Amino acid sequence: MSCKSLTVGLLLAALGGILLPWHARAAEWTVSPFRAQIAGAQAPAETTPDTAAPAGLAPPQKKNVGRGVMFSLIIPGAGQLYSGSWLRAVPWFALEVAAWAAYAHFHGQGRDKTDEFEAYAGWRDTPNHFSKDAYIYAEYLVAHNRGNTSGVKYLGTFDNWIDQTWEVRRDYLPPPFTHDVLDDDRQQYFEMIGKYFSQFGWGWQDTYNYGQGGVVDDNSWLHPYDDLRPDDPATVAFDGESPMFFHYADMRGEANNLLDKGNLAMEVVLANHVLSALDAAFAVRHYNKLHTETSPLGDLKLRYDARRIGGETARFLTVSMPLR
Repeated sequence: MSCKSLTVGLLLAALGGILLPWHARAAEWTVSPFRAQIAGAQAPAETTPDTAAPAGLAPPQKKNVGRGVMFSLIIPGAGQLYSGSWLRAVPWFALEVAAWAAYAHFHGQGRDKTDEFEAYAGWRDTPNHFSKDAYIYAEYLVAHNRGNTSGVKYLGTFDNWIDQTWEVRRDYLPPPFTHDVLDDDRQQYFEMIGKYFSQFGWGWQDTYNYGQGGVVDDNSWLHPYDDLRPDDPATVAFDGESPMFFHYADMRGEANNLLDKGNLAMEVVLANHVLSALDAAFAVRHYNKLHTETSPLGDLKLRYDARRIGGETARFLTVSMPLR
């Protein structure tokens, strides 16, 4: 026999030694209509029961969209954290902190400015730069000397006039007398005296003269035409000058501007809660789609696990598909 024939014979013998064991293992593969199962070599079945559960990992559970929405409604960004995205949560939480800080800043300054302009004018019974008594006396003079648009005049005394309700007094007053200085509403009082100059200009101290020695009487509240800040006696509305009124109006306007900014910050807070909740819903849905919905293989699922059978480990690769 030649050397070449001997070499071919040895190669065929080696190939047979490799293929025969795999041929024997192929007989151990099993297939059912419901799943295909491929297993490695197993030891003969014995009466020993299984000693271990499948070692496969459980898939991630779906997260509740409603719960994520509720979390972000309470604390913006919390729903995003629930969905597992802290990068998505940070901007919402940062905006919440910034909006509350802005509200505290502007609202606090607005309240301080409000206290300042209220102290400048003085409350109805504790006057400072605005005198309710001076205004009400000017109101009485108009009702007593001129009357309403129909010429009906009030014939009583000043003491009687200040005891009348607004419903009675306004029947003897022409425009622009449309608001009651004796109203008990504190906010309304401070708004009126700084808003309706043609009616309440009479009450500011720089529009009338004090009596001798600082004693104020009814006559000192008259507005002479030749005063430094005169009022035209031919007109019913106050048309004189009062730097005090405009200074007060500026302070009140500044306070309202600060309070408006504070209110805007609070609107941002409310909007942040709502929009963060909506974004949390999308974040949770994205998480569920990414981690728990059908894979690119469709309904086809693969599972690998290992079991102890008869004291030896058998490894399984299971391919399954639901029958519909």
